[in-house]
Amino acid sequence: MRTPEEFMDLVLTFARDNEHIRMVGMEGSRVNKNIPRDSFQDFDITYFVDDIGIFTEDDGWISFFGSIVMMQSRRIWSFFRQRRKVIPI
Repeated sequence: MRTPEEFMDLVLTFARDNEHIRMVGMEGSRVNKNIPRDSFQDFDITYFVDDIGIFTEDDGWISFFGSIVMMQSRRIWSFFRQRRKVIPI
């Protein structure tokens, strides 16, 4: 398992090496000084890009960070939303 410093280095290396990434943001509990550190904190990272299609049409770039254990994707949720049926009462 990576240390937080190793993971942040990976996040920044990916941004530096990708010409479409213009800015990196981090939000969540890791940047809030009022929240105590614990071993369950995740990394809430945002990449601001010049062409979002490159990153949303193919999830392959995510493997740069390692094996996926769990993933939440807006595309998956919209898939289910489009297929649910509304039954009138």
